Amino acid sequence: MESTHTEPYKIQGTAVTSPYPVKLTPAETRLVFSLQKLFDPKRILVDCYFPKPDSEPNASHIKNHVVSDAELLQIDCLAIDERGIFIFESKGHLGWIYGHGDRVHWTQVSAYGKNKHQFYSTVRQNASHVAAIASIFGTIVPLYSVIVFGGDVTLKVIDNLPPDCHVCTQAELSATLDNIISRRPPFSPQQVADICAKLNASRVNPTTIVRDTHIAEVEDYKA
Repeated sequence: MESTHTEPYKIQGTAVTSPYPVKLTPAETRLVFSLQKLFDPKRILVDCYFPKPDSEPNASHIKNHVVSDAELLQIDCLAIDERGIFIFESKGHLGWIYGHGDRVHWTQVSAYGKNKHQFYSTVRQNASHVAAIASIFGTIVPLYSVIVFGGDVTLKVIDNLPPDCHVCTQAELSATLDNIISRRPPFSPQQVADICAKLNASRVNPTTIVRDTHIAEVEDYKA
């Protein structure tokens, strides 16, 4: 049986809240800490679940949050301001990172070149998240993909990124966001509030099983 708890859950040590309990990786935690200094904490949504763009649930499904687990995708963090919606993917890799926007896999090199590991392109991963939000707003609201590497990492080669896609380290986050210029006039405070309201209305409260699975994945990542 799902919990009847209705009060928001506060992310420990921050002013950011979630409608359900969340368990963050160290990189995600550092990201939220940094973002609350750069955005209104009420405009930061953490550990969000939305319908996949190809699931096409009808309006009543979204309103009543009746979407099957298979039709959901999880977004680490969203933040909204007068420029639009920032869609964050947080990574905790160590070492050197080599990535190309048009390649399926990126490469992590550690132990002074002794260890090499390929992982799925963070650009492609976050592109699916951007598509999910785009299915809600279309082209009305600018969307920015921001991939943040929060561990002891050096971005050695990162190139061929698509438009409105940005890759940075945790230390570079503030400067990266400062350099993002909106392609439209700024939204008013009321418009920003309306965007947040629409995101929260479209957000799906995942079942306990889905949340527990994600938490288990976080614990495996930490291990």
